[in-house]
Amino acid sequence: MTLLSEIIAPAKIPVKTKSDLLDQVFEAIFKSAENGMFQTELCKIFSLDSRDGSRLVSNLEKRSLISREKILYKGRWTYKLVVKKSSAVTEFTRRPVEIASIEGAPCLSCTYQHLCSSEDESSRYSPARCIWLEEWVLTSLSRITSGQNSENKV
Repeated sequence: MTLLSEIIAPAKIPVKTKSDLLDQVFEAIFKSAENGMFQTELCKIFSLDSRDGSRLVSNLEKRSLISREKILYKGRWTYKLVVKKSSAVTEFTRRPVEIASIEGAPCLSCTYQHLCSSEDESSRYSPARCIWLEEWVLTSLSRITSGQNSENKV
């Protein structure tokens, strides 16, 4: 079994807040997939003492995001951490929408917004038929792709 601490290059990961640390710890466990990760390895990766590591893991376990199983590893007792397959995990991994992604969207200031419906096919106003929305999507897409092309040239 390959240890995750051997795969991850930087041994010390900079962290700003407890919430950031919880997110990063959960992400590391999540990346270990079905194999799981040993709590001692997690402590090494994040430069945590066993007490702090145990508290973080306990916090994730209380939120039903992970499960831990006591296991003997290299002659010492530790816990194997595995992500639970649940709706709590799905909710936790869902990331918020960036405001920049909807910046300039015509729907936010459209005079016909109250009439617009994607469910009513007989409606004259629909996202599928909206010229302004189509123009905005195409403009946004060309801006994104031109930005990626310029990054690749650097």
